[in-house]
Amino acid sequence: MFKVYFLSSLVFCFPLVAAQCPAPLSSANEFLANTYDYLVIGGGTAGLTVATRLAEDPGFNVGVIEAGYLHIPDSNISVPFFANNAVFHPEYDWMLSAVPQTSTGNRSIATPRGKLFGGSSAINSLAWTRASIPEYDTWDSLNDYPGGWDWDNLLPYFLKSQKREPNPQPGLPGFSTSYDKNGFHGPITTSLNAEYSGIVPPYIDALEQLGISINPNPLDGDTLGVWNTLVAVDRNTGSRSDSATGYYCPSAKRPNLHVLSGATATRVLFNKGTNNLTATGVTFVSDGIQYIVNATREVILSAGVLKTPQLLELSGLGNATLLESLGINPLVDLPGVGENLQEHVFIVNQYELRDTLITFDNFQNATFASTQEAIYNKTRQGWLAATNSAFLFLPLDGFLDETETSSLLNIFDQSVQLLESTGSVSPLVKAQLAIQRSWLSSGTVPQMELIQLAQGVAETVPGKHYMSLLSGAMHPVSRGSVHINTTNALASPLIISNFLTADFDVQLLANLINYNTKIAATEPLSSYITAQILPPPNLTGSELIAYIRQTFVIGSHIMGTATMASRSLGGVVDPQLRVYGTSNLRVVDVSVLPSQLAAHLQATVYAIAEKAADLIKAAAH
Repeated sequence: MFKVYFLSSLVFCFPLVAAQCPAPLSSANEFLANTYDYLVIGGGTAGLTVATRLAEDPGFNVGVIEAGYLHIPDSNISVPFFANNAVFHPEYDWMLSAVPQTSTGNRSIATPRGKLFGGSSAINSLAWTRASIPEYDTWDSLNDYPGGWDWDNLLPYFLKSQKREPNPQPGLPGFSTSYDKNGFHGPITTSLNAEYSGIVPPYIDALEQLGISINPNPLDGDTLGVWNTLVAVDRNTGSRSDSATGYYCPSAKRPNLHVLSGATATRVLFNKGTNNLTATGVTFVSDGIQYIVNATREVILSAGVLKTPQLLELSGLGNATLLESLGINPLVDLPGVGENLQEHVFIVNQYELRDTLITFDNFQNATFASTQEAIYNKTRQGWLAATNSAFLFLPLDGFLDETETSSLLNIFDQSVQLLESTGSVSPLVKAQLAIQRSWLSSGTVPQMELIQLAQGVAETVPGKHYMSLLSGAMHPVSRGSVHINTTNALASPLIISNFLTADFDVQLLANLINYNTKIAATEPLSSYITAQILPPPNLTGSELIAYIRQTFVIGSHIMGTATMASRSLGGVVDPQLRVYGTSNLRVVDVSVLPSQLAAHLQATVYAIAEKAADLIKAAAH
């Protein structure tokens, strides 16, 4: 999620939780003193998961190369209220941005990606969700042979990665706090919030007045309705649970796990075999010096959705025409590398509230902030350990009437026809859009997400209290790309987002603004609202569209740039996550997702990495 609140005026001095996490290696020569069976590029959400699972086998020697550093302890990462403080900060973030386009109001849209141990799991907004069953069940249909990537086969890995922690207090009456107490004992601790703003109950009541049901267990594959979301927070410590704290720290002392920080991978090295390339190692830069490290079994790319395709192209795997134009010898022609970039797009309605409620805006009051600091320091609870809780997922007919639904379906069809008329749409995108169309008609797959934020996100006045309704399109038509435009491996890749290039995506956001207005006008919520702040009231049709382009934000759920799909469709990896044309190079990160999910992605990425570790182990024995 985007950065919604930053307390630049407040200074907190937390007694940091004692960190039991040995420091990684910082010396390239020390790292090179070992020989490796497996090399993992990237110590993020997926990279640390797969590396530590492989290291559970004492017969494997595992090396990890991470460009960032270990930030434990660090309150910008660990304190839930500060969940977004690391975003747009070069100490933690790659600081990448998409090229300005007309469709984005000529704005350069920042695309936060974690550059530290834990990767994006260390800088995201903590939400722990799964998508609906039909969304996962389509993955295998895009491959030449089943790979076991449907819901039933992924569920054990969802459970393996997650620990469900009991809550310190009951929570809100009628707002489920009991689901998923199945005794999971995975590395990532998840919990429900212990604090809820007083604006949450009237919001839930208003939704029920509009016919929206509370979903008692949204992790069971049916995500429709409003629900109390789990977050990756350990209530015992009041801190974030990510792949660094959950996977790396407990495994850091293993003698067969070696992690090098401050090192940037620049290229994968290969030997040419009879049929496929064999990855033999990686070049990387540390302290301005280039090194080579070898792998005897496999190289695993977990560099993330924007950096993994960059590494593939620098290594000679990608669109041959593009590579040749940069003087790179194409080893495998894979036009799908860097394509199929998909992202959630969001718009916000903001309302001023009566001042009798506690919201996160209270932190602008020095007395409240000081009191909460003391509570957190003593108990690891209170508002500093809290996040926003109420998530709503609906299909089109859940928030649009019959006429509006029909109109939006027509706009979807027109958007697809216009996209296909360019002649540049891959078979993969055509297959995806056909699936999306079936979801729109079926009404069983969410097309929108609405997050209630008990705070203002813009144009706030100190002393005032706000509620923001952040609503987003879950399955946009628009597709973007990320590619290299230089052979300099340390340069940023070129991101062409194409956000809101499809009319369907824009119109869906316009419909969501109207739906948010309807919610705000419904009792008992409406009695708590004193004014609409965003969007400005009474915008005309063209003014509203211009407003959307100028103010929309992204969900930081970018995926799909090294897609797991058949090569004939334009896929990059097979169902074993091996890059086509290679025998032992795999991609294990959010790049491989075939199509966008109506979910926040971290739980799915952990499940993918857990499954990948089992696939790799099985191939070795």
